[in-house]
Amino acid sequence: MRVGIFQFNGCDKCFAESLLLGGGHEVEKVAEPASWRGGKLDVAVITGYLLPGDKAVLDTIAGSASKIVAYGSCATTGGVFGLAYQRGNDVHPLSTLVSKEVLDVDGCLGEVEELEAALWGKLPDGKQKQCETCSRHSTCQYLDDVVRQLDIDDSDDVCFNNKGFLCSGYVARSCKEKCVASGTPCRGCKPSIKDPSFRMLGMFATLMANVEVATEATGKGGTDKLADAPDALTRSVPDVSGSFFRFSLPTSRLPVGKAPSTGNILSDVFVGRPIEELPLISGLLGGLKSISFTLDVVEAYENGAGLPVSDKTKLLRKQLDEAEKAMQAAVTNGDKDAYKDATASIRKIAGNMNLSNVFFGGFKVPIQGHGDVDAYKSRVFEVKAGKYASGSVSYEVNPDGMVTAFTRKEA
Repeated sequence: MRVGIFQFNGCDKCFAESLLLGGGHEVEKVAEPASWRGGKLDVAVITGYLLPGDKAVLDTIAGSASKIVAYGSCATTGGVFGLAYQRGNDVHPLSTLVSKEVLDVDGCLGEVEELEAALWGKLPDGKQKQCETCSRHSTCQYLDDVVRQLDIDDSDDVCFNNKGFLCSGYVARSCKEKCVASGTPCRGCKPSIKDPSFRMLGMFATLMANVEVATEATGKGGTDKLADAPDALTRSVPDVSGSFFRFSLPTSRLPVGKAPSTGNILSDVFVGRPIEELPLISGLLGGLKSISFTLDVVEAYENGAGLPVSDKTKLLRKQLDEAEKAMQAAVTNGDKDAYKDATASIRKIAGNMNLSNVFFGGFKVPIQGHGDVDAYKSRVFEVKAGKYASGSVSYEVNPDGMVTAFTRKEA
């Protein structure tokens, strides 16, 4: 089978992961699709986020292939880069840019086993839900509070949602990355139902029935209405789009946003997000530089805000840096075994390829073989407004803990 794998815009983790495809395929990997010389393909695989300007190249590729596969959330739904849709960036799923039927392999990171099946025309099995594989259990109780940070107690098996800590596992399929196991709520990169974000919003809103909301009298004898004043609800869920629509904004049927763009799509993704979400987002979209990018993000705030960081945490981060370099070398050399070893090292410390265990001040849950978790555990931190910078990253945070500016210098 002749397979072409094309990396378009943004994160290249799925493009790299395709190195693990099984034998028996003649694979051509194309990092610059606009420069592709063409040729007949049995399957074209598209990775990365897509813009309307990519349509002509996509049409050429689709016309050369018997089947076309969108691999990873960026290609299937717009992915995390789709958050820039809020600021007028017209990010598109592949299915809206080509006329040919598209097989979608959702996921951030896309699972290579599902990609392998898709090459043969088999859709991923969507029967097993994320909650069915989770060790945490729902209490079905209403919430009195919603929280933006949670100090993870590994002995506690209560569902994050019932702790007031938004988790979209209710509307997601089971996946290999399993962010929840690393103390990070699921954000739904593999949707299990249609309109997952609206469904999750409705479910969580029901749980929040006891949370204080600001109201004002209509003055006309009618019932009270919601007021514009800040309240417990708006303070605890300050970024509805980024939380509920993390992977689905361009496919949500919401119109493209009219908030002013920063002029850079990566900055547009980060501006308007809560500070505690930054490492969760950078770990998703940094590609083969996700580790160095995410450590720049967390260390900028740690250094500027004076958060304590243990020597053990610094040692573990150094090991992650080394594993990232080994992964990059393996991809450059096309060395499948070296890539497996490097990514296994990353997963052991960071929890998964999204780095879900990495946070400000340390790591969220115990790391096998590294002793007492208190020697490197992250903690809930207080927000401090200011300007922060480290390595390639600089950003500003307001008193509400929201990012108001974000830049990254490309190496």
